[in-house]
Amino acid sequence: MKLFLIRHGEANSEEIEVNLTPKGIMQSKAIAKELTKYSFSKIYSSDLMRAKTTAKEYINLTNHKVTETKDLREIYRVLVGGPIKENTSESREKKDAIRADRFFKKICNSKEDVLVFCHGNIIRYFINKILKSKENLWENVIIDNCSMSILELSPTIKKIKCINLTTHLI
Repeated sequence: MKLFLIRHGEANSEEIEVNLTPKGIMQSKAIAKELTKYSFSKIYSSDLMRAKTTAKEYINLTNHKVTETKDLREIYRVLVGGPIKENTSESREKKDAIRADRFFKKICNSKEDVLVFCHGNIIRYFINKILKSKENLWENVIIDNCSMSILELSPTIKKIKCINLTTHLI
C-alpha cells in the first residue's frame, strides 16, 4: 500500500483557519490534475480550511468522497525538531503525537493506496516514523505547498518512496 501525503496549497497566513491564496488555488489545481493518474481506495483530509480547499480541487475532478478528520490537523513543531512556541499548552506535544499516531496506525492497516491532504509538520512526523528517528526534520526536510510525498507501508515494510515531489507545479 502506498500513502500519498499532499501538503495544502499556499495559504494567507499561519493562522489555524485560513483560505488559500490565488497561488494556492493554482497549486491545488495542479496537484489535483497530477493525482488523477493514480487510484485510491480512501481519501482523507485535515478538517482545516486550507487542506479541505486543496482536497476540493481533486474532488471536483474525480467526484470521490473525502473523509475529514481532526487527526490530520497540523502538529506541534517540537515533534519534528522545531523550536518551542511561546504560550503553547504544555500538553500539546503529547496530545498531537497521540492523534497523529492514531491516524498512522489506522492507515497502516489499509491494503490499497490512500490519499491524504494535510500539513507540513504532520508529513514530517510520518516520515520520521518510517525513519524510526528523532531527526530534526523541521530544518532538514522541506515540504513545499502542494508537494507530494509517498510512503510505502505494509505490516512488515515501511519505506519512503519520495519526499516533496513538486514537478507538477512547474
